[in-house]
Amino acid sequence: MMKAIRRFVSHLTGRNNVIFFSIIILVCIVALSLGIYVQFFYQYSDTDPFMIGINIGAKKTTEEYALLKNNFHNLFTNDLKINSDDININKREEEKEIVYTAYNLVNEDETYYSVDAQIPIINIDSETIQKVNSEIKKEYYNKANSVMRQTEGNTMYKVSYKAYINSDYLSIVIKSVLKEEGKSEKVAVKTYTYSMAKEKLVTLEDLIELKETTKEIVQKSIQDEIKNAYDKAQIIANEYGTLYQRDLNSDKYKIESSNVYFLTDDGYVYILYPYGNDAYTNEIDIVIF
Repeated sequence: MMKAIRRFVSHLTGRNNVIFFSIIILVCIVALSLGIYVQFFYQYSDTDPFMIGINIGAKKTTEEYALLKNNFHNLFTNDLKINSDDININKREEEKEIVYTAYNLVNEDETYYSVDAQIPIINIDSETIQKVNSEIKKEYYNKANSVMRQTEGNTMYKVSYKAYINSDYLSIVIKSVLKEEGKSEKVAVKTYTYSMAKEKLVTLEDLIELKETTKEIVQKSIQDEIKNAYDKAQIIANEYGTLYQRDLNSDKYKIESSNVYFLTDDGYVYILYPYGNDAYTNEIDIVIF
């Protein structure tokens, strides 16, 4: 191989020789520049070392995943985080962000209510997205206005969100907190993940395939997390009283039935089991892969 290269180089004379070595030098400069950029400036170098645009998340230790779970409630900063250099969508309102706060409802009556609802809209001209936006408005805007019209009891209602774009995928996660007089706090979470290229909502199975893992592995992670949460709840309940009771045999923990999930900009999939979607509780189990 080396002899062949030497023979090739020895036949290069004059202008060809200059062009050849100029190309070699240029390639070296580009490679060095890319290496420096990835090492020191590319914020997703850990999860996207080849800069292909679709981050699927670096493997983390059990402790690192635990930190992500503990930080879950800090995600809701009412904005959009983007990891994509090429977003091809048609906006309904060109001058606005792809996801923005459409309704900022902040109002308080010392006697009856306190409302702080930051309600998002997805600014994409798509029939599927318009249905999503209608659901979001119906769920959160109508509830906030209902609370602000009440004239008995005392209710606190808060809505916040976070949105992510990871290459082709747009995810939005919306959390609502409801505290009605005489009732336990109710924390509910809804999510939507949308493929901008295919113009359709993405299933959890799609994200499992994207992450290059299997349903069996993810299902085991879910079962382990729920069993661990169940055991901890039993210990606390024995000490302090009844907590939310998980049914370990429920079909809700099957991948096919898990409908609250989202993909972050840095490539992690969160599967959520927010029991406040159906009951007055703030308990949430979180699986991350």
